[in-house]
Amino acid sequence: MSDTKLNPPLAFITRMLCKPTVYYLEPDRKDEILAEPSIIVCNHTGHMDGGVINTALLPHKVHTLAAKDRFEQRGFGFILRHTGAIPIDRINPDTTWIHDSLKVLREDKEHIIIYPEGRHGEHRKQLPFHPGVTMLTAIAQVPIVMIYQDGPIKMFRRNKLIIAPPFRLTPSENKISADYVSEQTALLQEKMKELMNAFIERYDS
Repeated sequence: MSDTKLNPPLAFITRMLCKPTVYYLEPDRKDEILAEPSIIVCNHTGHMDGGVINTALLPHKVHTLAAKDRFEQRGFGFILRHTGAIPIDRINPDTTWIHDSLKVLREDKEHIIIYPEGRHGEHRKQLPFHPGVTMLTAIAQVPIVMIYQDGPIKMFRRNKLIIAPPFRLTPSENKISADYVSEQTALLQEKMKELMNAFIERYDS
């Protein structure tokens, strides 16, 4: 696995251009966030999400789950490969990404960020969550940290995001059934909606 610490010049440029501004749903619990290896669940607003989130969460080391074809793009692929991103093959799905993610969480003691919508949604309109986020979380048994970013990201303005305190999925009583995955995925989507509404109520300006 390549070095996951965001390159200092890249982080500096991202901070200058995108000005990530972080709010906390429960400020008195912000020290709990990423206190142990976690899965970060975030809405997807555009190709610059990973850079902004990585910059906002420094000095924590975060691996982004990204579509495999993105790694083949000039420029963007270079950034993904050199920031420890993990590819997901959307054309020929397999479980490699799960094994790579578990290594990051269990051996490297670092964090994973996943965008369960899978593609960019419209502003403040969520797309359905894919079940992979629940599968990974149920297997890894680590905390979830939810982030809502009020995208799309724009240059030379404050790009705001709100972070909720960590929580855990209700464990499956037996094996990870289809009903369990569907139920927990719907719960995650509802939590993201609640986080978005909290952001709008408190910080929309």
